[in-house]
Amino acid sequence: MSSSLKVLGPLLLLLLPFCGLQVHSQNLSWKEFMKQHHLSTSWELTEYRCNDLMKGREVPKDRNYHIFIYTFWHKIEHVCIRNWRDHYRNVYIWAQYPFKVIKCYWRNNKKGYKEHRSYSYIEFHCGMNGFVDSIEDIRLLEVISNL
Repeated sequence: MSSSLKVLGPLLLLLLPFCGLQVHSQNLSWKEFMKQHHLSTSWELTEYRCNDLMKGREVPKDRNYHIFIYTFWHKIEHVCIRNWRDHYRNVYIWAQYPFKVIKCYWRNNKKGYKEHRSYSYIEFHCGMNGFVDSIEDIRLLEVISNL
């Protein structure tokens, strides 16, 4: 028994940093999602333009547009919360309320991006860590006139 503890003790100490890396890496998908899709409410929605937003980003290969969500960050975070102690994990969830959304489409003439603003319901994917990591689907509720 004591010999197995002598072997397992140092092995567990070596594995401990990897547990921390695993927890840290799970939050990266949430941070990356927010970086790619969240628009801060500190500006007005009308101040955001697709040509500016899409600098340094590419339209996903499986879609011909990129979606930006204009809301408080905690509204996106709460989509995957089941109750005060538990999160939905590895499931698709339709948000219960619509979001203000800007969809940026690449123009065929290569002169920039076309944008559509709307109130839309969004289906999110809750990752294994219990946080939103992607947008799966979107349903238009009402168009917001472009200015």
